[in-house]
Amino acid sequence: MFKTLTKLTAILFVVIVQAQQKPSSTAIITTLGSEYKMASSILKEERTLLIHKPDSYETSSKKYGVIYVLDGDNHFNQAINATTLLAENGRMPETIIVAIPNNRGTRGRDLGRGRGNFKKYIQEEVIPFVNNNYRTSKHKTLFGHSMAGAFTLNYLATNGMVFDNYIAASPVVQIFNSELLTQYSTLFKTQPNISKPLYFSIAGVEAEGQAVTDAMNTFVALLKKDAPNSFPWEYDFIPNQVHMTTPYLTMFKGLTAVFNDFQSPIYSSFVEYTSRGGMQQLKAYYTARAKKYNTKNVIADNTLRRLATVLIRDKQEQLGLELLVLNTKNNPSSMGAFNTLARAYEGLKQFKNAAKAFEGAMQIAKRLGSPNSAYFKRQIDRIEKN
Repeated sequence: MFKTLTKLTAILFVVIVQAQQKPSSTAIITTLGSEYKMASSILKEERTLLIHKPDSYETSSKKYGVIYVLDGDNHFNQAINATTLLAENGRMPETIIVAIPNNRGTRGRDLGRGRGNFKKYIQEEVIPFVNNNYRTSKHKTLFGHSMAGAFTLNYLATNGMVFDNYIAASPVVQIFNSELLTQYSTLFKTQPNISKPLYFSIAGVEAEGQAVTDAMNTFVALLKKDAPNSFPWEYDFIPNQVHMTTPYLTMFKGLTAVFNDFQSPIYSSFVEYTSRGGMQQLKAYYTARAKKYNTKNVIADNTLRRLATVLIRDKQEQLGLELLVLNTKNNPSSMGAFNTLARAYEGLKQFKNAAKAFEGAMQIAKRLGSPNSAYFKRQIDRIEKN
């Protein structure tokens, strides 16, 4: 069914200027992913898929969630940039990106009158191919913009169990207006416990048009009135943008919103920590996260460090130190874990323990070939000297 595979690359040019010489340029080639050509038996035509793997894919054995991006030729690059940056900063898990481009002249058919067939193509050909050729978990997200955004909303209402998250940028809901309202009314009645996160956005009326704005306001009013409490939906008005720029902001904000149960909990005080269930609740949170997102069932390094810092500030020194020691055991290769423990010991005037923790950080830095080893050595010398 899939005929050819090629690597997609981005080419940048670096211009080097030296005194008394003409500038020269060197191409920088970055691999974005792979392009597959599919002979679709459902759509009766050849289709293309663009697929990007996260950086850790080749060096790990774990399974990854997948984000399926409609109008894939327009949004492939931005999806890579958004997911990479968000994952690096703990806002979402690393994911595989599968962009589904349009064939020339087929967009209106696939997203409009022929959307039933296009859904069948996604469910019976695209998703099975990705699952068969990549290490995927069961977690899937669908993103669409404009007409594809309306298609995404329709997908949730009519085939909602296929994806786990739905993100729609500036959906032109007026094309399915009354039909969409009826579909969501039926959805809420037949699935009163629906819990699929939905994030959608729109720009100002001057950018989107009155018809789009009116239809969106009606749709939002329906959600406010009839959506069950279990349904996590978020609507975002994006000012000072136009219809074609909302996908960029919506991609970042939407992924952050629908993956909020992946992000590390933050506590502002010891009182808040205890009122939210303390360590029992925190462990339960990470157990649920590990099960859903195929991550390690340990409390994240940065979570324990932030929490311990708050506890020590609020005069819970022993509890804070216990968490920092636990963090070094959970993350034995984290320079930050040992550095934070060392700083805490030093602040409490436990200088021998501080030097020992700095020694642990220095040994990690040496194993990793990090220049920070010299910094940690200076900290050890400083403590011993004073």
